[in-house]
Amino acid sequence: MDSYEVTLEEMLQARENRADRQRQLISRYAVPLISMTINIPGPQKSSPTSKYVFQEGYRILMSQLTVNQMTPLHSEAYDLLTGPEAYVAVQADARILKKWVIAIEDGHPLGRLLDLDVIGLHGRAISRDELGLDKRKCLMCEQTAHGCGRSRAHALPELLEAVKALVDSYIRESIK
Repeated sequence: MDSYEVTLEEMLQARENRADRQRQLISRYAVPLISMTINIPGPQKSSPTSKYVFQEGYRILMSQLTVNQMTPLHSEAYDLLTGPEAYVAVQADARILKKWVIAIEDGHPLGRLLDLDVIGLHGRAISRDELGLDKRKCLMCEQTAHGCGRSRAHALPELLEAVKALVDSYIRESIK
């Protein structure tokens, strides 16, 4: 199961399923929603590395909610072949919540591998642009991640090696 390669059609269907679940949860709880996935390139989305990054990211997210005295109204997490994902409904201002999750993405050693979207009551993700913040950087260079990804500026093996190095470094630092 760990070597399963996800097809483009499966990824597109997973994205649609995620959007449906986001709409359901926002409708049910009437509060902003944190939608968490991971940013690991390539067709293998359910690997020991992706599962570790996700579990650690989810632990950090839930811990930070507690530290900031934000009690989730609802949370759920799934380990899917298309990659792990989680949803956390939180009573908070969506823009403040977005700034807070950006701090995790930009400040935590594994943050670059986490994708923490905040979906507002209108059903649309709050963007970094809306907050006047820079787009996320590429794993390999200082260009925007989106631009490098679309242009395939870096070979998949190089990207996967950068992910492995990032995770290995985090694990080494964690056990010190």
